[in-house]
Amino acid sequence: MVDYMDNYRNLLLRVNANMKSLGSMPYHSKSAYNIFQILEVSEKEVVMCRFLTDLLNPEGQHGCGILFLKSFFNDVLRLNENRINDTLLAHTNVIKEYAIDNERRIDIVICNTRFFIPIEVKIYAGEQEGQCYDYFEYAKTFDENTQIVYLTRFGNEPTEYSRKAKNGTSILPNDKIKCISWEKDICGWLTALLTQLDEPLKSIVMQYIDAVHFITDRKDDRMMEKTLEVLYESADFFSAGIQIEKSMKAAKLRLIRLVFDDFKKEMEMTASKYGLELEQDANYYCYDEKQHEKFYDCYSTYPGLNYVVKKAKFQKSSLQMWFRIEIEHNLFAGISLFDMEAMPKDGNAKGYQVNEITADIIDEAAQYLNRDIITPADWWLAWCYPNGRRQDDYYDDVPDFKHMNQCAVNLVDTQKRAEFVKNAVIVFEQQLLNYLL
Repeated sequence: MVDYMDNYRNLLLRVNANMKSLGSMPYHSKSAYNIFQILEVSEKEVVMCRFLTDLLNPEGQHGCGILFLKSFFNDVLRLNENRINDTLLAHTNVIKEYAIDNERRIDIVICNTRFFIPIEVKIYAGEQEGQCYDYFEYAKTFDENTQIVYLTRFGNEPTEYSRKAKNGTSILPNDKIKCISWEKDICGWLTALLTQLDEPLKSIVMQYIDAVHFITDRKDDRMMEKTLEVLYESADFFSAGIQIEKSMKAAKLRLIRLVFDDFKKEMEMTASKYGLELEQDANYYCYDEKQHEKFYDCYSTYPGLNYVVKKAKFQKSSLQMWFRIEIEHNLFAGISLFDMEAMPKDGNAKGYQVNEITADIIDEAAQYLNRDIITPADWWLAWCYPNGRRQDDYYDDVPDFKHMNQCAVNLVDTQKRAEFVKNAVIVFEQQLLNYLL
């Protein structure tokens, strides 16, 4: 009889080996501060094209003359050098969004007395019917030797949908298309030029390279492809994969509970120091409640750990100030307000959170919490992530239990989990509890 546990173990070992092989060549960012990503333009084809167009333009604002265009012809397009000279390049036009009719615009056109080169750029946009065919038909009237340059994230070829005439049977042959990629061709071309660039242009091009790597990071795609290959090696492996899939939700839920168990243990001395008492009456969204078994079936069930700030007294005696550690997607902690006599909602046993934090309530809360850190949001007076940040965003060093980023996965390791929890409590004390009056 087949040892099913061996199948599971062998499958996991194979997948893990593939993960390590893909992770052994990480891309190291060339710039710590990236204006393309901050402005959220790295995935916008128009903006990325306009920057690329200016680099290729001999009269572009970069001030480097034909440097970029010459190397692009030689190293990316690999054109016949006998047809290229510096005078020709200096008199080359590079045009963005070149209109060929009322409907069609070629992303970039490079043209001079010898060449007319249309460049169609794709990042995430889909193909258009007859697009490549139309561009080629237009371009060949100026240059009978032209090719469509098709720039995509990974150098994919256009499909027949784009190569076939819109209202006919003619089709553009693949040998009339030069496929290049952002991933290798554009990044490799620009990286090779960095040593020839002066500041500040060098830093800007480095940021552009980083932005390109951001849109071409396909480690997850490659990992999926490799995993599929392993799963299809045998029916036993496929069956093992199904069983592992069935177990993963329970495994992730157990990890969340283990993290909170560690927080409860680590918080014992800190709770005593700040007069915090573990809340056990309302038991509001407490992490060990059964409802959190649905955490991965909905937006969130908000598992958390609640402590009452015992010294905080309000005119309304049922009002309590809490210190709460919570998981929405990411793990964070904050100071919140809870009303033990409020009408229960969402199936809660007793009381409800105070979502309307009035100026009067803030005045009362400021007797127990430094007013300068109070920035009300829903029932939170103040909050932060375990890295000390307060901006609602994605961070590599904050565990995301919905998408299971590497920071969350690392918490499976008992020692790493204990270290993370210890450091998080230190941060929460510095950023929140230290401001209790």
